[in-house]
Amino acid sequence: MKPTPIVLSGVQLSADEFVAVNFRLWRARPRTRLNHWILGAAIALLSVSLGLEVYQSGRLPQSSSLVFLAVAVGYALVRFGLVRYQLRRGYAKNTAAHHPTDFTLTDTEIRGRSALGQFSGKWSLIRRAVWVQPHWLLLYPTEAACYYLDMRRLQAPATLATVEQLLATHQIPQQRI
Repeated sequence: MKPTPIVLSGVQLSADEFVAVNFRLWRARPRTRLNHWILGAAIALLSVSLGLEVYQSGRLPQSSSLVFLAVAVGYALVRFGLVRYQLRRGYAKNTAAHHPTDFTLTDTEIRGRSALGQFSGKWSLIRRAVWVQPHWLLLYPTEAACYYLDMRRLQAPATLATVEQLLATHQIPQQRI
């Protein structure tokens, strides 16, 4: 007996969801986490240094430490805003994300159909799958591009477990973020 295809109808990614999903991916990257840790440690050390100066002298210092602290905090805030801004620009340029897409996952391939056209690809082309909680599954045929599957659009009788089993059957590495 041939397995029933898994269908996700009308998958559409809004600008806010695109930013939220990709911002979570950005924050989960090891390099980003390392940069946040270094920046946080620098801000903490500068804060302790300033606190000790104020404690010892009883007044706010006029040292460059205050300027460095302000620049570090400003950089952290601007960095988050800049990433979100760049993600919004990326979404605006990605016209395929603006149209609802119907996905069909069979035992041999993934197929998609939207107003822009159709595509299909064998499971062997999918390098990895990333579950971005709470609703998104990203399937990567390349490192630079992915299919966004909204699990809220999953049609019965399929379940999340069915999708996970299909990915496992094809030995596609899965990651949860």
